[in-house]
Amino acid sequence: MKKGHMKIASSELSKRDITVLKWQLKTTKIYAERVVEKCEFGFPRIVLLNPALTGDNDKDSVQYTAIANPIWLTCPYLNEEIHELENMGYISKISEFINNDIVLYRKMSSAHAHYYYLRKKNYEKSMNQKYPIEQYETFNKGVGGIKNTSSLKCLHLQFAHYRIFKDNVAGQITCKLLHDKVDCDEARCRNALERT
Repeated sequence: MKKGHMKIASSELSKRDITVLKWQLKTTKIYAERVVEKCEFGFPRIVLLNPALTGDNDKDSVQYTAIANPIWLTCPYLNEEIHELENMGYISKISEFINNDIVLYRKMSSAHAHYYYLRKKNYEKSMNQKYPIEQYETFNKGVGGIKNTSSLKCLHLQFAHYRIFKDNVAGQITCKLLHDKVDCDEARCRNALERT
């Protein structure tokens, strides 16, 4: 990995962002630390999670969801649209398409490697320590926590990762299947603010 290759452009969460995230994710527990991308209406779309944000008083406590998948797609519109693609069998279709093209396969391997290092770097930065060797299995997986990187898991994560790392071919294909329409028409996350 090139120096600076792991740096992700992001911004701090505002109170407004937290309110929207709680509505988007239907939870009061938000493990996000930063906003990686916002939609055209200014609402969080992709966030960076912090494994240290558990809500527990135990300083050794860790949020394992944030380790396995440090970036998270929060947009309700995109989550619904991508869920439909998954229901239509596109996880296996995209996987087969990539595996039958050596150039795409190598790019996707690069994406898995990027995610592998992103997971480790995010943990080390958040926890202020090297990742624990006993958790080797958790850290050494591809996008979505997959062991066998010749297959795919979760197009939502592939899409979110593609938005920060263009070698993620699965995420790029997912975006193309959405006709590059990444914003809803009705700014539905306004509902989060109208209810407060």
